[in-house]
Amino acid sequence: MREVTVVFQPYGRRVSVPIGSSILEAALKAGIIIRSICGGKGNCGKWKAIVKKGKVSFEYKEEEGLLTKEELAQGYVLACQSLCLSDCEVFIPPETRIEGQKIQTDALIPKVTPQPLIEKVYVSPRYFQQGLDAVLKVGAVETAPNHVKEKVLSFPDCCENGCTLVIKKKKDERFLLDIEDGDTRDKIYGLAVDIGTTKIVAYLVDLNTGAVLCRESEYNGQLVYGEDVVSRISYAMEKEQGLSLLQKAAIRTINNLIDRLASRNDLEKSQIYDVCVAGNTVMTYLFVGIDPSPLLKTDIEVPRNPHVLEAEELEINVNPRASVYCLPCVSRFLGGDAIGDVLVSGMAESPEISLLVDIGTNVEVVLGSNGWFLATTAAAGPAFEGWGIRFGIRSVEGAIDKVRINPETLKAEYTVIGGGKPKGICGSGLIDLLSELFRNGIIDSLGKINRKISSPYIRLGYDGYEYVVAPKKETSIGKDIVITEKDIANLIDSKSAACAAIAVLLKKMRLSVEDITRVFICGAFGSYMDPNSATAIGLLPEFPNAKIIYLGNGSVAGAYLTLVSTRYRDKAEEIAKLMAYFDLLKDADFMDEYLAGFVLPGKKELFPTWWESSRKIKKLR
Repeated sequence: MREVTVVFQPYGRRVSVPIGSSILEAALKAGIIIRSICGGKGNCGKWKAIVKKGKVSFEYKEEEGLLTKEELAQGYVLACQSLCLSDCEVFIPPETRIEGQKIQTDALIPKVTPQPLIEKVYVSPRYFQQGLDAVLKVGAVETAPNHVKEKVLSFPDCCENGCTLVIKKKKDERFLLDIEDGDTRDKIYGLAVDIGTTKIVAYLVDLNTGAVLCRESEYNGQLVYGEDVVSRISYAMEKEQGLSLLQKAAIRTINNLIDRLASRNDLEKSQIYDVCVAGNTVMTYLFVGIDPSPLLKTDIEVPRNPHVLEAEELEINVNPRASVYCLPCVSRFLGGDAIGDVLVSGMAESPEISLLVDIGTNVEVVLGSNGWFLATTAAAGPAFEGWGIRFGIRSVEGAIDKVRINPETLKAEYTVIGGGKPKGICGSGLIDLLSELFRNGIIDSLGKINRKISSPYIRLGYDGYEYVVAPKKETSIGKDIVITEKDIANLIDSKSAACAAIAVLLKKMRLSVEDITRVFICGAFGSYMDPNSATAIGLLPEFPNAKIIYLGNGSVAGAYLTLVSTRYRDKAEEIAKLMAYFDLLKDADFMDEYLAGFVLPGKKELFPTWWESSRKIKKLR
């Protein structure tokens, strides 16, 4: 088949692909990660590219409103829907690139006494056989790897300076994992991994002391197949070898992180003897190679036992016989990452009634204390990740992440990740912006822009009325960054789903906002979100008696705890089995709470202070 050459700017990368390949396929082959929420279906409008030279087949449906007339005039196309018919030069605009994202690697980790799965025992040459017999049960060598058996048979040649037995403990049993020359008891390492939908974070841990030696992070290689879990499931179902490609993409990313961690700490990768992994249910299934399609069924029961494999099976580049322990999942969309959050929070040991919230495309909510947990999830939608928001982007360099509106001039004052000029608005910026629009009377309680205000920042635009956040002279994309009434409606829809999930759990347990004493906020999005702004728009209810605690990346912290102490593995499995999961799709209360959130900020019982102050203002008027 005839091939064409595609040159990607500003990267300067050149790749040859079969004629008729999409720009997206060419970008993947060139190793360029560009924005995709829909996984290449062409309905998110984020895979934008500009064709500078060459012939490209692109049929655009104007009624979908994914590109503006200005963008079409400049040669914009959707990369996943554009086929290369000749040699081409394609420019990837700033708003499409994924680069410089703020990745949450830090976490609030409690102190823990190391009780790892792995231990090392030094045996002198003189007492080699006696040492083996003393440490291991009879017959243990027969179950060891072949290279270990060979070392035992070649004794004493292998042990001139003595040797170290690497032992894997499993309840009352012990297994010989390896035999190393000399005394290597000070070199015993493990890996804690958070497999996020967007990013993967890895901690290299000294299992003797529990110290985190190094942290590394990278975009999840699966990102090019879709930015949300449903897109990944669809890819696994619809594409030939789709599941295998997704699994290999995640493992390739993890192996890249392992390479960097080992290099930075000057250690052999074979000295990493244990791996603990946390991720949502879909990420866990894709990582271990389980078909995720059943997760689309509402009545599926997800097994709550942890997946435990060997590194060799998954082709993870650590000691081949290292265990890979995946924190247990609870339901379709409540996975090991949420169990990790609960572990780190200490909710399981506290008598206080606490609420744990992880806000993203999927909102995870856990209510409970020691002895009981009630959990649910809600599909808040990817609005806070940028889908459905004209200038919405992830928290990458160039994203507006904080916003305040001058009440006198109504001009937005903002900060930008990485400094420089903005190219869009990320989730924390969108929450601030919506809050400021509401507080300053620019939008009403239904999210409609006040037409009576005379301001250069309020105007009738492409999608109806809009507010100008950053005029084009201030931006890096050569156009005004605005928020439209359509954008605002999408944000209100997302925040209503999140708040409704919390409200339903409170209602089921007959609790009020006054009863909650601790609120744990998890994940990268929560760490950068202003809680006052979140409450002002009704994303989080008011909790007048609660202390807000930020856990950071609770997923990798949970993986760390299970890595350093087997006691936490038992605790994780106990929490998973104890947790009662509530499916909002089967509950009438959810729709009532969800619809109530469409009036900002939300129901009176969830926002008592706001409604009381509003009532006083009305009396004064």
